[in-house]
Amino acid sequence: MNLARRGTETGTGHALVLGAGISGLCAARALAEVFDRVTLVERDTLTGDGTTRRGAPQGAHVHSLTVRGATVLEEFFPGFAAELAADGATLATALSEVDIVFFGSLLRNVPVGTVLQTSRPFLEDRLRAKVCAASNVTLLDGREAIAPLTTPDHARVTGARVARPGAPDTAEDLDADLVVDAMGRAGRGATWLRTLGYEKPVEQRMRVDVAYASRRYRLPPGALGQGKALLVGATPARPRGLVLTAQENDIWVLSLYGFGSQDHPPTAPDEFLRFAQELATAAAWEALRRAEPVTDVASFAYPHSLRRDFHRLRRLPDGLISIGDAICSLNPIYGAGMTVAALEAAALRGCLADGTRDLPRRFYRSAAKSLQLSWLFAALADRSMPQVPGTRPALAALLAKSFRATMRAAATDAEVATAVWNAVSLTGSPAGLARPRIIAAMLRNWPRTPTGT
Repeated sequence: MNLARRGTETGTGHALVLGAGISGLCAARALAEVFDRVTLVERDTLTGDGTTRRGAPQGAHVHSLTVRGATVLEEFFPGFAAELAADGATLATALSEVDIVFFGSLLRNVPVGTVLQTSRPFLEDRLRAKVCAASNVTLLDGREAIAPLTTPDHARVTGARVARPGAPDTAEDLDADLVVDAMGRAGRGATWLRTLGYEKPVEQRMRVDVAYASRRYRLPPGALGQGKALLVGATPARPRGLVLTAQENDIWVLSLYGFGSQDHPPTAPDEFLRFAQELATAAAWEALRRAEPVTDVASFAYPHSLRRDFHRLRRLPDGLISIGDAICSLNPIYGAGMTVAALEAAALRGCLADGTRDLPRRFYRSAAKSLQLSWLFAALADRSMPQVPGTRPALAALLAKSFRATMRAAATDAEVATAVWNAVSLTGSPAGLARPRIIAAMLRNWPRTPTGT
């Protein structure tokens, strides 16, 4: 596959992307339009067999690509969603085929867009095949980044040293004109900045202490009628949630989560189902009771949301950027991780259209702007849970009442339901919830009694 070159520069050289997860793959796709060569380096040995890999343990849990994320991928790969559906992925119309219960209210059934529902390995394998089909993209798996290469004055990063995991004698230097840290929330790029004599970005952390447990099932045909997904959100009085979605090839995944150690879901199969029974609708529970498990229960812990303020740094070396979870990692209960990765890649693409001069600074500012409201919305939603450490009780109560009233309005008002969906899915701006008509609907549904659900 040959890509049309979009940049204003020619002969841009070599880009090195460290990490071949969703974020790294999307970044490589954007870079391949401008750079002569793009090399993807991945620590895991990639099998392409649809199994969860070590470097992405969250792959065993529920994933979906929202309307906004799917739109970005369609811009990169026209027809990609249709190809995935032809391969077995599920396309669901929210909110008519996706039931969402937030703060005790079922959002009104109104079509607001298509959600792509697949497992993380299914999507990643096919996205990787698409990216690597480009004639100027090369994949090196089974290798990890050890250190950056720089000019003597550390003003520019000129590549990275890589080696096979646990085998330092296999180290080799890869020269590059741009190095992209897509190695996840650990923030290797931020650490490298400090070792090169630069300030590390300020980190905003919000401890949420969320844990997941998930299992895949084969459900009887039509078990949920026309429904293809059910999402039951946590409430302050019951800080537990459930997500049940149809994925590829008629397999469903059930993911349970809880805020705080006392409400983390169990992994023993019988206890796992009892936890689900407390949350599921009658139809969903009946379907689960008769379902055939096809995997064991997998667990995953998410201690805190994270944002690094790279855009506020006064000094940055040329030739190095971080992307994806290395910049912003939202609480996964909002299902926005893959969409955030796509949005950041779109921001990178836009910056590359204006050339590579001062690219790190321009990219970080663009990425911060595109993610600012999403971070704020997720933070406010988390703060509505009294189980989140550091939340003042009065603030948690006020936020909980606001969300409860908004969801009550969304149960009957199509416009409010659409605004809620747009905020949660990043399809539109969360600022849409502040429109006068939405505020008025919320106030009409303001709880007259203490918030207990």
